[in-house]
Amino acid sequence: MSSLIDTAKIVYDLAKKGMSIDLQEKLMQLREEALELQEENLTLKKENLKSKEQIELQEKVHFKKKVYYRDGDPIPFCPYCYEKSKLLIHLSQETGAAGKEQEIYRCQECGTEYSSIRGEEFTIYSGRMIRK
Repeated sequence: MSSLIDTAKIVYDLAKKGMSIDLQEKLMQLREEALELQEENLTLKKENLKSKEQIELQEKVHFKKKVYYRDGDPIPFCPYCYEKSKLLIHLSQETGAAGKEQEIYRCQECGTEYSSIRGEEFTIYSGRMIRK
């Protein structure tokens, strides 16, 4: 930032003296430095927004019965995908694969299957294991 301010001061001094070639060079330098600052500012704003979104997501996602749930969403999310890549992937309930009391869910992203007796914790039925 100080480089931009220094260049602006030089440009002002040159403008007062009427040095047109030097002035044009410094104006070009000033323009380039301003563009670099704009690009850096945009990058930082994007990173800041992404960080805020991740914080908001963490506040809305809860680990319950060994899977993840988002506030207001009754469908569980894959714990492997969330813990590995911060991806919220809904688990799909497999039909016809379990009895009335047992449920089997599958992640369409990583292929991990989870089973649960209704109301109890999920266990990995087949697929990837989460390593912490």
